[in-house]
Amino acid sequence: MDLNFWIVQGIGIIAWLVLVASYYREDTNKILVFQIIATALYCVHYYLLDAYSGLFICVFEVIRDWLYYKTDWDDYIFYGSIPVYIINGIVTFTGWYDLLPAFSSLLDGYTLTKKKNIVVFGAIISYTSWVIYDIFVMSYSCAITDGIVVLSNLSILLFDFNPFNRKKKGKQPLLLK
Repeated sequence: MDLNFWIVQGIGIIAWLVLVASYYREDTNKILVFQIIATALYCVHYYLLDAYSGLFICVFEVIRDWLYYKTDWDDYIFYGSIPVYIINGIVTFTGWYDLLPAFSSLLDGYTLTKKKNIVVFGAIISYTSWVIYDIFVMSYSCAITDGIVVLSNLSILLFDFNPFNRKKKGKQPLLLK
């Protein structure tokens, strides 16, 4: 493995750290700025890996999530995005794994409009799809960080663990509600 491999993996780690830092911002505009920076880094990461399906989905998710934030048209945005995912699948297809980012983003877009337990369950499936894709395109740093997100969401789903809201003790796991 050469230096370029490690640089690309480093870009993936930095993108994830910027994304995590975005969740500690209180101002929504700052959150968006951090997430756009993180996505730009992910785009460079996937481009350098010739992983065009992941690259395209990252770009589209920024636009989709910004529209979710700026409008109240959640259903229109979701249904309007379906053709984009289909086109992505056709244009970037080199193997079955290239369909995973589109599937993941479609699932993510759908669950973002639902209740918390559905969002968390959808995130587990979505990020697991990304882990599989990342392994296939040699984005090992993102496979690890996406795996961490899967484990975090599992802890939320199974134990209703929320490190930002520790006041609520003794609640049942979300799966049991």
